[in-house]
Amino acid sequence: MNDILEHAGPAPKPHGDLVRLTGVHKYYGGGLSAVHALDGVNLQVGMADMVAICGPAGSGKTTLLNLIGMLEYANEGSVVIANLLIARLPEQARADLRNEMMGFVFQAFTLIPVLTARENVLLPLMLRGRLAHKDLHAAHARADELLGLLGLATHANTFPARLDPSQSQRVAIARALLAKPRLVLADEPTSRLDSACIRLVMDLFAQQQHEHGTAFIVSTRDQRQLNRVTRTLQLRDGRLHAVLADAGREPFRVQL
Repeated sequence: MNDILEHAGPAPKPHGDLVRLTGVHKYYGGGLSAVHALDGVNLQVGMADMVAICGPAGSGKTTLLNLIGMLEYANEGSVVIANLLIARLPEQARADLRNEMMGFVFQAFTLIPVLTARENVLLPLMLRGRLAHKDLHAAHARADELLGLLGLATHANTFPARLDPSQSQRVAIARALLAKPRLVLADEPTSRLDSACIRLVMDLFAQQQHEHGTAFIVSTRDQRQLNRVTRTLQLRDGRLHAVLADAGREPFRVQL
């Protein structure tokens, strides 16, 4: 398949860590009423890494993903993406970096109700406005391939109102992977899926890792995902803690 991003401009090609957070604090409000979501978080994520961030609801997992995705900003500490210090970038440069190298899976799915499943998957490329006409066929083929791999081949022309939560979540996952991003930020991406669908999703993530070197940061409370990740971290009281793999279980790794 032709590279559907051939005319979208070069994505950043980092050396070393793709993501690096150092001493990151995030709090909301001020004074005695301030809510501290993240407290001195340090995190490094490399190419083709798959990191699971575990923790209960309200532990700050979504906040952490939003900081990495430049949807929110740290009060203290540094966030470096593709060797770029985010705090020094103008807003448009942050938006360009986010659009060119990241894919997002949001808890709320954020599907556009007037677009079909296929059109929702294609939306990131359409919004960029730089997809050459000759690449449209490849983009449509890529969208249909992803929907098929996620068990949605017969729902490509279905509107979101007629999709159940599991189907909607899988459409959102296909959308995040469409442009072969360098980094996918997935917030509870399997919360509405049964075990069979989770296997489909994790197999697809593994394929994306192996073929494109994509890194994944996945927030989850679902233990069924954890045998496929390279690292598991626990977010507790605003701090990240490493979690050792279970005895006898080899975390999933990709050789590039």
